[in-house]
Amino acid sequence: MTKKVNYSLLLLVSLLFCNPFLVKASKHCVVEEENKSRTEGYNLSFRDSKNNILSLNQLKGKVVVINLWATWCPPCLAEMPSLDQLYKDFKGNDAIVILAVDIDGNLSASRKFMAKRKYSLPVYQLNSALPKELSTTSIPTTIILDKAGKLVIKHVGGMNFGSQKFRKSLLDLSKE
Repeated sequence: MTKKVNYSLLLLVSLLFCNPFLVKASKHCVVEEENKSRTEGYNLSFRDSKNNILSLNQLKGKVVVINLWATWCPPCLAEMPSLDQLYKDFKGNDAIVILAVDIDGNLSASRKFMAKRKYSLPVYQLNSALPKELSTTSIPTTIILDKAGKLVIKHVGGMNFGSQKFRKSLLDLSKE
């Protein structure tokens, strides 16, 4: 009986710990056309380290890249250099906005984290709940909204933001 309990416990623990990795293993998922119309008009906002509020409504007309991350997340840390470089490279492009959103909401800690690594990317925290279509149980997650505020892609797992294909796609979206 003890062995049965141990195996059951082992199975339960492995399912709990492996499930986020299985979700992360899935590649990006492009939102189906029928769901796109439901993603407009989010009442979503972010807070920066100076307590300034930035809402998605203020970003209409721009391509918005939202990266959900945390300082304790190894895949988040692995993609951060390429995300920071993406920010630097597109900083002068008024049609593209890149938001690094620390899901822990500890802007002081995330700002220190960024400064220690000499990253330029400003950090934000959620100021409102993520809408159902954007929510996730795994990080990193990258969400891209087009100029009309429609969900273009929701990628769960690490990304290489240095990819030329990705950068071209962002530029193409910004010209639509």
